[in-house]
Amino acid sequence: MSADHFFRRALRPLLVFLCFFSLTSFSKSDELQPLLEFESALQKSNPNVFSSWTPGNSTCSFSGIVCNSNGFVTEINLPQQNLSGVLPFDSICKLQALEKLSLGFNFLHGGISEDLKNCTCLQQLDLGWNSFSGKVPDLSSLGKLKLLSLNNSGFSGQFPWRSLENLTSLTFLSLGDIVFEKSPFPVEVLKLEKLYWLYLSNCSLEGRIPEGLGNLTLLENIDISWNQFYGELPGDIVKLKNLRQLELYTNFLTGTLPVGFGNLTSLVNFDASGNSLQGNISEVRFLTNIASLHLYENQFTGEIPEELGEFNKLVVFSIYGNKFTGPLPQKLGSGADFVCIDASENFFTGPIPPDMCKNGKMTILHLLQNGFTGGIPENYANCSSLQRLRVSNNSLSGLVPAGIWRLSNLSAIDLAMNNFEGTIPKTWAIGSSLRVIDLSENQFQGTIPKTWAMGSSLVIIDLSENQFQGQLPRSMTNCMMLEVIDFSGNRFDGEIPELVESLKGLHLLNLSNNALTGHIPPSLGNLTSLESMDLSQNKLFGEIPAQLTQLFSLEYFNVSNNRLTEAIPRGNQFDTF
Repeated sequence: MSADHFFRRALRPLLVFLCFFSLTSFSKSDELQPLLEFESALQKSNPNVFSSWTPGNSTCSFSGIVCNSNGFVTEINLPQQNLSGVLPFDSICKLQALEKLSLGFNFLHGGISEDLKNCTCLQQLDLGWNSFSGKVPDLSSLGKLKLLSLNNSGFSGQFPWRSLENLTSLTFLSLGDIVFEKSPFPVEVLKLEKLYWLYLSNCSLEGRIPEGLGNLTLLENIDISWNQFYGELPGDIVKLKNLRQLELYTNFLTGTLPVGFGNLTSLVNFDASGNSLQGNISEVRFLTNIASLHLYENQFTGEIPEELGEFNKLVVFSIYGNKFTGPLPQKLGSGADFVCIDASENFFTGPIPPDMCKNGKMTILHLLQNGFTGGIPENYANCSSLQRLRVSNNSLSGLVPAGIWRLSNLSAIDLAMNNFEGTIPKTWAIGSSLRVIDLSENQFQGTIPKTWAMGSSLVIIDLSENQFQGQLPRSMTNCMMLEVIDFSGNRFDGEIPELVESLKGLHLLNLSNNALTGHIPPSLGNLTSLESMDLSQNKLFGEIPAQLTQLFSLEYFNVSNNRLTEAIPRGNQFDTF
């Protein structure tokens, strides 16, 4: 037996003895002063927190304090209390029965002194979401710790990973969102056989994920996202039958999902997005308890398993930016309270699954940049929960179901680059939620309802490359939030409406390739944020208004192929266009 191993075996009984000895030699009356010193150190905090902390009261009646049956302080529970100051661990650790210190979500700062080593009875230490500085001190003496949470706490430097060898009672380890010095995956974690929660997201880890995680069979949560791990996933991860959440996103992982990954049948949330994983996802067909599945921005190939259409718990499905082929399962979402799908930027074909909003909960439908065919299923005309409908750059066709135009919660409707046809209903009253309308590069026709955008909050209107005709809708001049107007490539005629100063946020105005006539309105000079204006290929006549010379932000200006008598006023920035 090595000396180190002998020392670790001998240390735990010694810690228990010291904890017991300290309690027998420490009286309840000795606990008032450490608590008052704790209060004094945080005197700039919300005074109401410590209103009960007076010498006349029993320490066990202090707010946030819990005592055991013998009257000794065992817990300090003051999370989310706007506490500010430097923690006096020299005082805190005089409370020698202290088992729980919970001070998360405050404004504590400064360093953590080496006095923390004297809190040998601590079982729970939560200092997360604060503004500490410096290194985390050695934790070896805290051998009774079951919970250690330092998330987003402000520490830096090298974490004392070796300390974890002595913290074999840990069940909950959460050290995420801290800028530690770079280090490989801490192998000490692989010895914490009681762990059920492991959160090491965004804490400067790098290298390969080692074999051995599969031996921590009690694990229910693993989050090692936002690090710099590379290489393949360890094969023994498939042994974690209790795993409910696996977060691997934003690393540099390669290879395929391990053989047997389908054994993780307890998985509810799986996120491996933002890596370079490849191969098919056939193993996913066994994960019948999955509710949230994020595989986007990888290099996965093959078809989506048909079994996913039978999953009755899957509500979030995001797989954009891969190389998937074939159809989406036609029953997808039909048996669940489906909320979101983003299958964009793949090579999917076939029809859009019809029942993803069957239970009326779906908010996001993103299928852009694929090869979907057919039309938008009629069922979605009743999907009142829908907020974002984006199916651009496919081969969809036919009429858009009339009810789509009446969905009041839509913030974006993007049907661009398809073969849709038909007209915009005269009854389309744009709701206050709608920000983006993109119907470009289709075969829509007819006129635009005169009041369709009246008083709306639209930011982008793109109707370009269709067959719209008639006059431009004057109602758009009342859309104060507009940044982009693109009506190019249609058959609009009549005059350009006066664009009022309320459109001062407009950046792009493209009315080119229509049949517009009349003069260029001088009011265009009020659009001081314009960066691009294209009025080319129309039937405009007269002079370019001098007011346009005040558009100092304008970088692109085109009025060619009109009937203007003077192309460009002299002596201003237009000379360079």
